[in-house]
Amino acid sequence: MRETLTINTSSSSSSQRLLRSNPSSSKNTIERGGFGALMMDVGDDAGERLLETPKNDDDDDERNTTRKNKKSFNNAHSKKLLVLLFLSVFALVVLSFKAGYDTEKQDELALPLPKWAADLVFSSAKKRVDGSGSFSDNKSYKKRDLKDTHGKSDPLQSFNWREGFENNNWDYDERVRNMARWKHAPANGGEKFTVCFKEGEKFNFFGAYNFINTGLKKPGMCVKNVKLNANVDDPSCDVRMFRNQHVPEVRPKTNPKQVDIFFTHESPSMYSPEMKDEKFRNSFDYVADYEKTSGLWFPFAVPVFEMKEDFPLFTIPRKERIPGVAWLARDCLSNRAETLRKISDAYPVFSVGNCANNVNANSFPESVMEAPRNRETSFQEPLSNFMFYFAVENVGVSCPEYVTEKIYYALSRGSIPIYIGWEGVNELLPGRDSWIDLRNYATPQQLAKRLREIAESDEEWEKMHKWRYENPNAWPKLFQKAIRQQTEDSKNALCALLQNGESGKRRKAGKEPKLCERQTKIFGQDLKIDGQEGFGAFKRDDIDEAHLGTNSLTDKDVGVGGKMHAWEKHLKKTCDTDNSCFKFIN
Repeated sequence: MRETLTINTSSSSSSQRLLRSNPSSSKNTIERGGFGALMMDVGDDAGERLLETPKNDDDDDERNTTRKNKKSFNNAHSKKLLVLLFLSVFALVVLSFKAGYDTEKQDELALPLPKWAADLVFSSAKKRVDGSGSFSDNKSYKKRDLKDTHGKSDPLQSFNWREGFENNNWDYDERVRNMARWKHAPANGGEKFTVCFKEGEKFNFFGAYNFINTGLKKPGMCVKNVKLNANVDDPSCDVRMFRNQHVPEVRPKTNPKQVDIFFTHESPSMYSPEMKDEKFRNSFDYVADYEKTSGLWFPFAVPVFEMKEDFPLFTIPRKERIPGVAWLARDCLSNRAETLRKISDAYPVFSVGNCANNVNANSFPESVMEAPRNRETSFQEPLSNFMFYFAVENVGVSCPEYVTEKIYYALSRGSIPIYIGWEGVNELLPGRDSWIDLRNYATPQQLAKRLREIAESDEEWEKMHKWRYENPNAWPKLFQKAIRQQTEDSKNALCALLQNGESGKRRKAGKEPKLCERQTKIFGQDLKIDGQEGFGAFKRDDIDEAHLGTNSLTDKDVGVGGKMHAWEKHLKKTCDTDNSCFKFIN
C-alpha cells in the first residue's frame, strides 16, 4: 500500500517570538527562533524607550544610532538568508523535475537527493512529468511496501546502479566536441545530430519501450533534434532509423555521411529472415537488436525502476499464488503450443490469451496487446497470480542471445519462468536457480514432478527467488549490463556508437547474425524450426496480425495429441476467497 509523502513546513520556533528572562543580567533577551535566528539586547525599560522620543544628548544619539545600525544590519542579514533558503529550495525543485524525479525513479538523477530534500520536493509537487512526457496527478507520489513477508527489503532501493552496474557504453565521452575525433560526424555539420525515424510510431517493440520511447525519441546529449515520422529523402537527417516490416525498398542516402540503422527485435530465424541476406544487411551501416555485439544493443531486460515497481509482486508468498503455468501469447505458432499442450497433460496450464485459450472468455485483460505498449497496460499484476510462466520464445527452439521480455518480466514479478536455454544463457539471467530449463526434463511428467515440488515447498520456492535479495553487484556481469542498458538514457548507446564506430563490441551491419538452432530436443522429441518462420522486412505488421494473435489455434494446430487440457484436470477450487483456494486433485 502506498503512502503519500508530505513534509511539515510549519515551525513553532519560526512563527513565534519568545521572551525569556536572563537571571544573570538586568536585561531581557528577545529571541527570534527558526533558521538564522537573530539575537538583540535591549534595556529594562525597552517597552517605554521604544515609544519615547530619544533625548538629544550626544551619548543617547550615539547609542540610538548604534542600535539602529545593528538592527538594520540584522534585518538585512536575515532577509539575505531567507532569500538564499528560498532559492535553494526552488533550485532543488527545478533540478528534480528536470530529471523526471519521483519515488520510483530515483535512479534518474546522477546524484540522489537526501531524504529531507526529496520529501520537500514530493510535498511541494502537484504534478510531475512521467516517462512519456505527459503530466499525471500527484497520486503518483506514493510509496509501496518495500519489504516481503519475512521483513526483507529490496536491495535495489539503496543501490546506485550508475556506480554499481557494468556499463556497456563506458567509451562515450560527451566532453569531446571536436567532431573530427568522432567516427561519424553530423552529415549537415555542427556538433549534434538530427535523428529521423521512418514511421516512428511503429517503433513500439514490447520490452524495449523505455529504451526507444524515453530515450532515442527525445533530443539530448549528442542529439539536437528528433523527427518521428520523417521522409527518408529529408536532407536534414544525419541518422536514419528503420525497423523490420517497415523498410522502403528504395531508400538512397541524400548525403553519403548519413548513418542508417536497421531495428529488429526478432531472430533472423523468425520474423527477420532478410537478416540472412548479406546484400540487405550491407544496405545499412548498423543493426540495432538483441545481440550484445550489434551496433546498437537493446536487450529486453527490465529497467531498474520497473524492477522496483514490481518488487511487491515479486514478494507475493507461494501460498498466495495459483500453482499453475500461465501463458499469454499473441503469436500463435504450433511449436510452442504443442510443447505447452504436453505439459498440460501432467500439470495445470492457464492459457489466458488468444492462443490455445483454455480459460473462461474475458477472464484476462487483453489491452496489453494494444500499441503503444507501456506500463499503463501492464500485465505484471494479473500474471503475478501464477507461480510459473511459460516463457518459451516465439520460434520454440533454442536461440543464442535471443532472450526477450517473456522471461525477464516473469523474473521481475516473481513468476518462475519455464524456458528453453542455450549455452551461455545464464550470463544474461540472474542464475541457474532462477528459472527452469525444459532441456533438463525427459518427459512432461518429470517436469510436473519438479513444478509440484516447488509449488508445495517454501524452501524450494525461496531457493528460486534468492537472487532478488542478493547484492545486485553479485548478479552476472552481462545481466547487469543488460539492465543498465535498458535503464539509462539510450542516447548513451547511440552517441557511443556515433563517436566510436565499429569495435569489438559493436559490429557493422554486414556481419552475419547468430541463428537459432534448426531443432531442439524437448521431451524426447526434436522440435524443428522449419515452418515456423514469420514475415520479412517488407511486410507490414498490421497485415501480419491476421496470421498471428487474432486467430486462435485450432485443435489441429496445437498438435496430434489434441487440444490444451483444462486446468481443472489437475486442480480444484475449494473456495472463492483468494488463490490459496486452488488445490491439487491428487
